Amino acid sequence: MSTIGVILSGATTTKAACQIFESAEKNIREGMLVIIKTTFSSRELRILARIAKIETHNEFFEVGDIWSEARRKNQPIPYDVARRYVICQLDLLGILPRLDDVPYPPSPGDYVYLLSNPLEVFSNLRRDEVYIFFGSLYGYSDAPIPLRIESLPMHMAVIGVTGSGKSYTVGYLIEKLSRIEVNDGYTAIPMIIIDANGDYLDYYFAFKRGEFSTSYSEILRFVFSKSSASINDPDAIPIAIDLNIMEPRDLAESILEYYGSISRSELQASAIETLIQDVKKSGFADLNPLFHDDEQFERVIIDGIERLEAHRQTKEAAKRALRIFRNDLVKVGLIPYSQQVATLNYPFVDELTENRKMAIIDFSVDGATGISLKIKQFVVAYLTRLLYNRFVAYKMGSISTKSGYVGTRYALFIIEEAQNYCPNLEVYPVGSNIARENLALIATQGRKFGLGIVLVTQRPSFIDPIVFSMMNSYFIHRIAPEDINYVRRALGGLPESIIRKLPNLETGTAVISGQILPVPFPLLVKVPRRKVEPKIGSTDVSNYLKNVLIGDFH
Repeated sequence: MSTIGVILSGATTTKAACQIFESAEKNIREGMLVIIKTTFSSRELRILARIAKIETHNEFFEVGDIWSEARRKNQPIPYDVARRYVICQLDLLGILPRLDDVPYPPSPGDYVYLLSNPLEVFSNLRRDEVYIFFGSLYGYSDAPIPLRIESLPMHMAVIGVTGSGKSYTVGYLIEKLSRIEVNDGYTAIPMIIIDANGDYLDYYFAFKRGEFSTSYSEILRFVFSKSSASINDPDAIPIAIDLNIMEPRDLAESILEYYGSISRSELQASAIETLIQDVKKSGFADLNPLFHDDEQFERVIIDGIERLEAHRQTKEAAKRALRIFRNDLVKVGLIPYSQQVATLNYPFVDELTENRKMAIIDFSVDGATGISLKIKQFVVAYLTRLLYNRFVAYKMGSISTKSGYVGTRYALFIIEEAQNYCPNLEVYPVGSNIARENLALIATQGRKFGLGIVLVTQRPSFIDPIVFSMMNSYFIHRIAPEDINYVRRALGGLPESIIRKLPNLETGTAVISGQILPVPFPLLVKVPRRKVEPKIGSTDVSNYLKNVLIGDFH
């Protein structure tokens, strides 16, 4: 380890100041890790610390000093003879190797060393856990950080403004989770991705070409049946739902949410719930054809509402909600003529988890051509209910296969542009919140059953605070200043030295915090480029101007 400085007076058990040696002044950066060697009770301690702030000083350049007039007149100053020095403010993180609390402040004159072997920080990895090694610790060219696979069901958030590297981090995480080394072999975490802008479709196409080294048995692309992608990609699977997976009450509330009844009428919800229960009792085991077919919908559903003992206004409102819901979803091909041809159903979840697959729900312009946000919200609400129901059944051991009853399974549900599906309506009145309650249910309960959420957003303050607070791990890129306080409150113990850096983090640098880390403090990490480069989002304006526009204007 190289010595970079000495501790000054005034240290506490959480903070210290260090004067840097001249030879090290150009080699240090905020966020780098150092070691302080000190003695306590005749025992040598090695304190791990992080450089929180770097301050440069020169006695000839102080406010109001004797050289003020000379500087004012731009006269030469003999600054070479001035006292010059660099001070680092340090956050003390713990005693190596176990990262115990610091029992006593380091003493003035204690030497400070640059951490030469970052693996010392992670010397207490549990042998019974599986880890993936992610990126590189800030300040080191090759020092990957171990992340705990065990924490995946506890939910994560990836946040950062456009251009901060957020989508690269998610893609890199996908690559890591698609090929995990276990017992001298490799496996993958099954996942479903809501791809808002086509950022992850490159994995689908690379897999088809045999250019993506992964342990997934298959990567699936789901698109709306009347989209551009359904015509151009013969392997794309049309999104088709099964209304029967939702309980009558859940379906009734979803229909009213879709209709726009933000403050749902209990009478309307009860009327639709009663109708669905009556329909099922009368022998219609499959709701899909009733909603798919014009004649059956009017005869069974609408006439069924009319026959209920309810107030006229309640029945009319319920019929309007049912017609709008049915017409919109049938028009885009979401409701098939039978549950047998539904593509997003329980067999889909079983196949995904049993055979280690990735499913990309393509909400890009190509995969969801002309599809409104409200319909996308309903699809996310439907998926969350589908996944929650199935993973609860796995955990309870009530799903049987040829090999016996299925126990707990695990999967990730990654949601891009998450603010559109679980909005904080106080600051982001997106107009509808069909999926919010279901996402809140998974956020609070899903971890018990092996289902983890990854929320990806540019604006964390636009996310419902209950859902956001249930995330237990965070990947934080550069964020907007107005989101700083929201992130501070959600994460709790994030140190001020890290908070201060968030609006200015360089692209590709992230703060990782939470239970996914094997250490009790946040770390700065450099995220490398994805192996499968994204084509969506890249620009070449200069080349466009040179080769196209110049020839078009006279």
